Amino acid sequence: MVRHMVRALGFVGACIVLSGLLVNAYLAVVARSVSPAEYGDFGAFWSVALLVGFGAFLPVEQELARLGPGRALRSAAVVALGLAAVEAVLVLLVAPSPAVLVLCFLSAGQFLVRGALIGSGKLSRHGVLLVADTALRVLFALLLGWFGATTSAEFEWTLVAAVALSHLPLLVPMVRRGGAEVPVRDVARAVSPLLVGSVCAQLLLNGIPVLVAAIATDTDRAEVGVFLAAFLLARVPLFVAVPLQTALLPVVTRRGVVRFAGVLAAAAVAGVLVAGTLGPWLVRLVFGAAYSVAVTDLVLLTPGVVAHLGLIVTTQALVAGAVHGHVAWSWLAGVAAAAVAFAAVPGLLLRAEIAFLAGSLVGWLTALRLLTSPRQESEPCSTTSSSA
Repeated sequence: MVRHMVRALGFVGACIVLSGLLVNAYLAVVARSVSPAEYGDFGAFWSVALLVGFGAFLPVEQELARLGPGRALRSAAVVALGLAAVEAVLVLLVAPSPAVLVLCFLSAGQFLVRGALIGSGKLSRHGVLLVADTALRVLFALLLGWFGATTSAEFEWTLVAAVALSHLPLLVPMVRRGGAEVPVRDVARAVSPLLVGSVCAQLLLNGIPVLVAAIATDTDRAEVGVFLAAFLLARVPLFVAVPLQTALLPVVTRRGVVRFAGVLAAAAVAGVLVAGTLGPWLVRLVFGAAYSVAVTDLVLLTPGVVAHLGLIVTTQALVAGAVHGHVAWSWLAGVAAAAVAFAAVPGLLLRAEIAFLAGSLVGWLTALRLLTSPRQESEPCSTTSSSA
């Protein structure tokens, strides 16, 4: 059983790596089709889309994976639709965007499908679905660019179309077969603290780019577009870790996470060296000659990405141990540190880079402290099987 799970996770990991490469290819196609200023707008949309999707519905996916679709799919669907309705109202009030509005409801179905596949042990199908989704994004972006599209608003719909075509055909039969043994209120109660953590996670990872784009002047738009390109490239490891985190729930352990922290510390040093030598060249290679980024920007972003990866993995150990409140406190600490840094540091881009690094590091250290606290050590880390 364990060997089968390891093989399945290996396949999912390979699919997620391929999916991450396709996501970067998708972003590169968009960057080469629009101006840096327009790409700044698209980068803001991309960050909002991740906030709308992962921020609200990753907790639903995690609980559905933990409980199993046979027990909780219909209840989870009710919770997801409620969250989508709240998101839609917020979008209409804050910044009406047709593409984002549609994504509010599409993302609910997307994460229900993902959670149901993981919860029923169909990890291979989950991996194939991720690849299909991202491959469609690349295809649609290439077609749109071939037809001469040059604005962010046009390319936003490629994401919407890819999510819809890859996930909706699977959703209806799943909901019909799904159960509601676990009441809606129990699912909602379990999701609530995870929702706090998930929203904070997306605010830390994707809220900063949105904030930078929002406060930038017209003369800063091109610079913001270059920064977002560098930030997206630096975040490549997170394109793997974020989709994989729910699949890690059955196997993550407290001891393994503590050991992993040492590995990440070494990775941060290596990452800074790579960013300082090859980073600017890689950004120009992927996004085009117009995207010239300073070495300092990449050197600051890289350890922030490593710390964020540690925060993701450590909070998954807390989820597996069913201490959801600790997950929320870890991410809240990270967002609070990022907010203080963003307010205190001068400079449009420097404040964003320091805020991301400070928030991720403080959140990670907080999660490690909670994970290794004496009270937590005395409680068994219940790694509930995804097929439960």
